[in-house]
Amino acid sequence: MKKKLFLLLVATLVIASLPVATSSGQGTVVPQVISLPEQIAEGRDVSITVSNKPAADQPEELAIWEGQVAKFQAMYPNVSIEGLELTYDPTAFIAMIAGDQLPTLFQTYFTEPEKFIGQDAVADLTPLFEEAGLAGVFNANVLAIASQDDKLYGIPDFAYSLGLAYNIDMLNAAGFDAPPATWDELAEMAVALTDKDAGVAGFAFINDGSGATGWHYTDIAYGFGAAPEDIIQSNGDGTYTATFGEGATVDALQFVHDLAWTYDVLPGATLDWANITEALASDRVAMVIYAGDQFSFMMNQFPDADLTKYGYAPVPAGPEGRVALTGGSLWMIDSAASDDEREAAFYYQVWRQLDPVEFETSIITQSETGRAVGQPVLPLYVGDYQAKIEEFRSQYNVLPVENYALFNDAVKSGELKLQAEPPAAAQDYYAELGVLVSEVLANEDVDPASRLAEVAEEFQAFVLD
Repeated sequence: MKKKLFLLLVATLVIASLPVATSSGQGTVVPQVISLPEQIAEGRDVSITVSNKPAADQPEELAIWEGQVAKFQAMYPNVSIEGLELTYDPTAFIAMIAGDQLPTLFQTYFTEPEKFIGQDAVADLTPLFEEAGLAGVFNANVLAIASQDDKLYGIPDFAYSLGLAYNIDMLNAAGFDAPPATWDELAEMAVALTDKDAGVAGFAFINDGSGATGWHYTDIAYGFGAAPEDIIQSNGDGTYTATFGEGATVDALQFVHDLAWTYDVLPGATLDWANITEALASDRVAMVIYAGDQFSFMMNQFPDADLTKYGYAPVPAGPEGRVALTGGSLWMIDSAASDDEREAAFYYQVWRQLDPVEFETSIITQSETGRAVGQPVLPLYVGDYQAKIEEFRSQYNVLPVENYALFNDAVKSGELKLQAEPPAAAQDYYAELGVLVSEVLANEDVDPASRLAEVAEEFQAFVLD
């Protein structure tokens, strides 16, 4: 996931994951799935540092954060929690690993666990998961991102998939009663939906040449049959090979070329992560590649937008069916932490994430403050717990959830196959491909196959080797 996108998500997630300490006044319907210990560290004094503390210029979020810390410390008076106004940055955290300066508990991207695990920088949390009885609560596909060699190294707290957002009214006006089922159908529909004279594009993805452009291109590549190992392959010995110079990734880049130069359905304007939402909200584009949580951004930044006009569907099908790129965030614990510190950090995170009262009050707070409850994101959990949290949250939905049924049903039925981001140097890869896609969009004479092979060779030499 692109850094800028992640930072925008963090602003939402801090609020979404940190409930106020007031009671909902309703009976608890969310089951208790976490077994908290009577004591942490057998009562010994223990101090931990925790990332993602809201800054002083976010007084409401800071008050929520501090209230939650106070509640946990009241439960475990021997635990001291120091918050750090620090959000994840790949370059900065590499330096922290080298200097043994990682926070005890920190949040990072789904792309990063292998980096931390490979450097022995994070703790094995398997015994704590087993002690708390939580391994079977989490969605196994999501938990796998935090796992290696049958050991668990992270606590996922947010997961999303890219999908297709579309303007229902614009599709209906063009004679379409459903979004495209295949990528070929997307191109055909986009032609009918494009009106260059009126400044309307039939289809769009982020095209500013940034890492977010590479991120969206990769979603298309997955749709054309690529897997993570077809982009960057682990050699099993800590080294990696750039494999994106051939195969389905070439087919996807040729499709992007054709969208621009054969079908002529893409916008002329440059669209980054933020203004692709503005283009959708202002009826300047009919269909866009979109992450489900971006409806929160639309609601907050474009309050006059009629959100009932927009649907959300799984990505169109390619040769392997509907395949989408996933992303998200998780919490990890510094391997240098003592056993007492590990225990305190682990239970602090799973308590604030899974405790029924904390979850319920967070949803109520989000709804009462106009936050985007009901976003089409991926389920973190399974079984009765996931069902119950969905049941509780449905009472407070703010977004038009019925418009996202195609996506949500595809996720629950397994029709949508979810694939993780490339296993190493993902941010660098996204940046390189963003530049290449921008080149393809700017110059009709660029040959996608030869240029992709060249970029893969350069990426191997300058990034992976």
